[in-house]
Amino acid sequence: MKNNLLIAFVLVPLLGQAQTGNPFTLTGKVTDYKAATDGTIYLKYKQNDIEVNDSTKLINGTYTFKGLISYPVEATLKLKVADSTEKFHARTRILRDYAHEFYLDKGNLTANSNEKLNKTIVKGSKSDDDQQELQAKLAPYYAAGSKLYQEEGAKLSKSKDSLAMASYLKKSYKNMHQIDSVKKDYLFNHAQSGIILDLLQEYTRSKLDPSEIEPLFEKIQPGLKASTAGQAYGKRIQQAKVSANGSPAPDFVLKDKNGKEISLSSLKGKLVLLDFWGSWCNPCRKTHPHLRKLYAEYKSRGFEIFGVSNELGKPEENYKKWTAALEEDKMEWINVLNEKDKSKKEEGVLDKYSVKAFPTKVLIDKNGVIIQRFVGNSMENEKELDEILHSRLNP
Repeated sequence: MKNNLLIAFVLVPLLGQAQTGNPFTLTGKVTDYKAATDGTIYLKYKQNDIEVNDSTKLINGTYTFKGLISYPVEATLKLKVADSTEKFHARTRILRDYAHEFYLDKGNLTANSNEKLNKTIVKGSKSDDDQQELQAKLAPYYAAGSKLYQEEGAKLSKSKDSLAMASYLKKSYKNMHQIDSVKKDYLFNHAQSGIILDLLQEYTRSKLDPSEIEPLFEKIQPGLKASTAGQAYGKRIQQAKVSANGSPAPDFVLKDKNGKEISLSSLKGKLVLLDFWGSWCNPCRKTHPHLRKLYAEYKSRGFEIFGVSNELGKPEENYKKWTAALEEDKMEWINVLNEKDKSKKEEGVLDKYSVKAFPTKVLIDKNGVIIQRFVGNSMENEKELDEILHSRLNP
């Protein structure tokens, strides 16, 4: 839900862009108001990449904020506390009891707390109501995951019991799948919710299928769609169409370890698996034993793997790391080093294929058309890839 954006810190009266939209009034009371060292409460949120920092004096714990918002947004109420308290929470990562996060929405809102500020109950915000409803649905699964870790996972961190670890991971993955299913169900049944764009970005963090997502995106609130984040997401959908299933695979040219340029189009006539990986990416490299098995079985039947390495270090060190990994993982298939994406002078291969996570694999048919995209190193991905290759390459 968080983006690395250039942030401009300004006071509400000085804002231009954020001073459009729908009015809101937030009236609240803080029982623990004496915890504020300056007798002030702060409200912080963002509109179209501009960060709004508002503040008002507490009068016997009561306060009122007024403003305009173009779309519902995550916001934070916070008290100024002693520096030692700030440092303690930063060091221990214990949740701050002097801050409360919620969804700010248009209209008349109340925010009251009978205890610490983080126990605030917000009323009048439809978006925050939606967030609370979703969290209530997720709570049993989060509790189950925590209990499972305490009873099984914690003691396995130093254990060499592979069977016990496999059993724990199976249960853990099942619980995480249930959490993802609840979020997905809520997402696709609440298109008009103010929290929908944040849910969309989380759901499609590593993989976006335009045929699945675009119809939903067209239904969201106009204010959200018109926001900076909404427009960027719309562009991402359009970009994803370029490398969606059924689309012609975008061509590119990169160099192998001998400096020879190799293009994707030169492999037309073969069933090609693009493998976006890096020597630093442990989940990527865990998929290579499976790729070795597939390559040995199918390379004589028209199957080729085209590895695209994406290194993170200094340019002068990347070649050495890459080629060392090639030897260690015994990769006998085509492999090239991707350095163009770093210059950003032209659209790189990661952009062309909308790669947002590693490993990402893209299967391309003999006519150069994309068949399927695989993100991550799950057993489900391996099974699906096995089935596709078996159906297409076995006589």
